[in-house]
Amino acid sequence: MAAKSFSKKATAVPNDFSEEEVDSSESEDEISKVGHNLRNELTINNELSSGEVTNNEENIQLNNQKRKKKKTIDWKKKDLVLPAANFASTFSPPPVYMEFEPIDYFYSMFGKESITLLTERSNLYSVQTNPNKPARISEVEMAQFIGVLIMSGIYCVPDQRFFWMNTTRVESISSTMS
Repeated sequence: MAAKSFSKKATAVPNDFSEEEVDSSESEDEISKVGHNLRNELTINNELSSGEVTNNEENIQLNNQKRKKKKTIDWKKKDLVLPAANFASTFSPPPVYMEFEPIDYFYSMFGKESITLLTERSNLYSVQTNPNKPARISEVEMAQFIGVLIMSGIYCVPDQRFFWMNTTRVESISSTMS
């Protein structure tokens, strides 16, 4: 079905009905009504669009007048006078923080439950891989192992042997490993 467009809003509907689908007397009446309605809408749309053109021309003229009436701003140099800041209230004393030990920082990252779980799973894995010789890892050893891993991440050395060498010895790691 090809439709011809008369304006942006009104579209003419083509008559593609066959005689079998629609009774001819009824269809002619309906088609004439639709055509009449579309012509009325087209006339109204044309009147509106011509009115919009005049409104647009009036808006352009008003905008030009506004541009002509622009104010000019005169800048003046003055010294900046700051208002006095009077603060009458008192501050409360700062909160007292406890000094944490290194082990407290360690347990803030790894809870005791985490260490227990890691120890149990490591021992289970040890028994599953070699039932004749289980590792029997304690919770203290697991905490020390995690601490060594953290410290070895802090100290950057080219090889792990440097942690135990006399010239580059890292005491916290070497004393834990011995």
